[in-house]
Amino acid sequence: MLSGAFFLGVLAINGTIVHIVALLTDRGLPLQVATGALSVAGIAIIVGRIICGWCLDRFWGPYVAVCFFLLPILGIALLASGLGTPAPLVGAALCGAGIGAEIDFMAFFISRYFGLKAYGKIYGLMFMLFNIGTGMGPALSGRAFDRFHSYSQIFMVYEVALALTCVLLVGLGKYAYPPVKHAPQPA
Repeated sequence: MLSGAFFLGVLAINGTIVHIVALLTDRGLPLQVATGALSVAGIAIIVGRIICGWCLDRFWGPYVAVCFFLLPILGIALLASGLGTPAPLVGAALCGAGIGAEIDFMAFFISRYFGLKAYGKIYGLMFMLFNIGTGMGPALSGRAFDRFHSYSQIFMVYEVALALTCVLLVGLGKYAYPPVKHAPQPA
C-alpha cells in the first residue's frame, strides 16, 4: 500500500511540476511568471518538509499524509483551471508542498510499519519505485500534451491517482512500531 501510494503520488505531482513552465507559457503567461511559479514550488518543497515533520510529531501519520496529498489535488485543479495570476502560483506552491512532504512520509512510515531491522532494504526498494514514478510522470505529461495538445486529460488522471493515494494511506491502520514514550528524567 505504501509503495503504491508513493508511486502514484510522485507520478502525479512530479508529472505536473516538471511541466509548469511549458503549461503556463503555452497559456500566454510571461516566462517570468511561469518560472516564478516553479520557484514558488521549490520554496514550498522546503516549507512542506518542515510543516510535515512538525505535524508527524503531533498527529497520526496517515491523516497528516492525506492532508498533504489533498494539497496537490487542489494545486493541479488550479493549474488546470486556466485562471490567471495568482492561481498558477498558488497551484505550484500546493504541488510543491505535497512533493516536499512525500519523501519524508516514506521514511517515517517505513519506520512505523516495518521497524528498523530491514529499514535500509525496504527504503531502498520503495525509493526505487519513487524514482520510477519521478521519471514516468513527466514523460506521461509530455506524451499527453503531444497527443491531445493539452494537459487537461493527464491532469484528470493525476487527480484520480492522488485520490487513490489518499485512499491507500487511510487504509494503513495502526503503527506496527509506535513511537516509544520516554518518562521524563529526574533533574
